[in-house]
Amino acid sequence: MLRRPDSIPTGDTIIKDPVLEPFFIAKSQSGGYTVYERVTKGENNTEYIKTICYPGNFNYALKSIANEKLNSGENNVYSLKEYVTRWESIQKEMLSFTSIDS
Repeated sequence: MLRRPDSIPTGDTIIKDPVLEPFFIAKSQSGGYTVYERVTKGENNTEYIKTICYPGNFNYALKSIANEKLNSGENNVYSLKEYVTRWESIQKEMLSFTSIDS
């Protein structure tokens, strides 16, 4: 479901970084996490946010973004080596901030 970007409660903590784009994480005041994707749609190029998942902790939020980045984009046909190389590249980019548990 698409939502307006201003629909996130003002008390939530937003975690965004160029390495995560077009995704970002919100941590609610009650402690839960939500992973969102920025989406542009329509003739007017209206910006929306799309809920990706509600991970149980910050590590799962990062892992879900890594998985989304791996499996989205223009190219969706890979050799095994290309797929693993892309996964390692995404993980390396994100691991520069924190570890992502398997």
